[in-house]
Amino acid sequence: MIELVLGREGLWGVKNKGLIPLGGLIQLRNATLEDNSVRTGGGAAKVGSAYAAQSGQAAIDYFPDVSTQRTVVSADDGTIRKDNGSGGGWSTLVSGLTTAGQVPFFYTAGAEGAGDARHLIHVDRVNAPQVLAADGAAMAAIASPPAAWSGANQPGGGVIHQGFNWMFGAANDPHRVHRSTQANHEDFTSTAYSLRVFPGEGERLVAGLTYKGVLLLWKYPVGVYAVDTSDNSDANWRVIKVGSPGAAGPANVVAMEDDVMWVAPDGTWHLISATTATGSVRAEDVAARKLGSWHRDNIALNRLAWAQMLYYSHKQEVELACAGSGQTAKNRRLHMDLNRRVELGERWVWWDRDRNEAFFLRKKAEIMIPAMVDNVGQIWELDRADRNADGAAFTFEFFLADTDFSQLMPGWQGRFKNGRFIQLEYDGKSAATVTMEIYGDGSLLQTISQVLTAGAAAMPQELPFTLGTSSLLTTPRRRLRGRARRFAVRVTSSTLNADVSMTKLLIGLEAGE
Repeated sequence: MIELVLGREGLWGVKNKGLIPLGGLIQLRNATLEDNSVRTGGGAAKVGSAYAAQSGQAAIDYFPDVSTQRTVVSADDGTIRKDNGSGGGWSTLVSGLTTAGQVPFFYTAGAEGAGDARHLIHVDRVNAPQVLAADGAAMAAIASPPAAWSGANQPGGGVIHQGFNWMFGAANDPHRVHRSTQANHEDFTSTAYSLRVFPGEGERLVAGLTYKGVLLLWKYPVGVYAVDTSDNSDANWRVIKVGSPGAAGPANVVAMEDDVMWVAPDGTWHLISATTATGSVRAEDVAARKLGSWHRDNIALNRLAWAQMLYYSHKQEVELACAGSGQTAKNRRLHMDLNRRVELGERWVWWDRDRNEAFFLRKKAEIMIPAMVDNVGQIWELDRADRNADGAAFTFEFFLADTDFSQLMPGWQGRFKNGRFIQLEYDGKSAATVTMEIYGDGSLLQTISQVLTAGAAAMPQELPFTLGTSSLLTTPRRRLRGRARRFAVRVTSSTLNADVSMTKLLIGLEAGE
């Protein structure tokens, strides 16, 4: 009997199937990875009322004070709206904005001194930066911008670093970053300061963040830079180039505990570690080893400027919401699981269930969870315990790469194997029906429908009991028909509310000639 661990490897998209280890999956969709299992993905549910029948473009969970939580959305009709709390409707903060050529970007500022109000800033490279003071009823154009920002020459990115507001990427001077006063994040004139960042490289500054005390800036399409602000005199500040692959857009960069991740315009994923923040950047695509070109073949590279990335720290996942290949709607989500990174490297899953037009983190029960705005103005919370999409079923799928099992049985290479039986080992958190398709040498041999029962055998609570006793269930052995050199198995389930964690595929084979 062959035991294949299902959740160890995650998705492998390399074209050379000989590189895929035993247990690697060539498809893993609408799922989540646990230690050694593949589990039905978390659910999604609508939150409150829709603000309007308009697609979201960007959103943020905004806290104007310690006791107030607001969702603020920039929509494709040129409005910015704020929820009134507890699902009680929406108010319009500003209207009549020109739809930008990149995804709009929100970030929080203000609170410069004791008692000073927090501010919310919205930038999009076309309209003057819009500012919301505290929990106000309206946004207004930034109070004291640099003289160079006029008409459609407006910044497309910003970041708070060392108490200053740094804004950049205006069309008329795309390599310049402007710094506000420390006392007022809307004041770029009273103590004007700016610097140009390697003007001979790239098209424009597009993204920035503060990380481990360093201001990092990205250009489109090439260039990553660190601004050394350690000297007390800004005259002695300098810019250091730390890498070549730039960022696709302002929302394509995230900071984790010990690393910074971003997506380049060609769809490659890149990394800066805490130990190399001002040194050499790993320029290779960190997704290439397992995915090959899969992620670039399956997403719309020409829409990456509108993609949005976040770090879901509670689950140790980096997620990218983007459009599928040949599409404009953001109906794909690719996530990188980092829970077993030291042992196994990054592990991958992709989703096609949701319309992630604006993708952001939302606080719930003291945890920042993924959330989205869809194309009709509705807020959704993701990764819910219930396995449905606001009451509707969705399809969970994994596809075990074909193998001749010679990694376990060297003598089986190139030989025919006769099928005997097949079983699933699982933790039945709820009942579900799964469909197993068994392939031999690329042809469908058999389709099996299998009911997975709810509940697992409980571990004894009192001694004596046998240590290592499994609490998992197995399906009855089903006859495996057919003869082939290589076998593959596809498993799907569309059962409403099905929550099943599958740990192993058990296959009985007998070597032939």
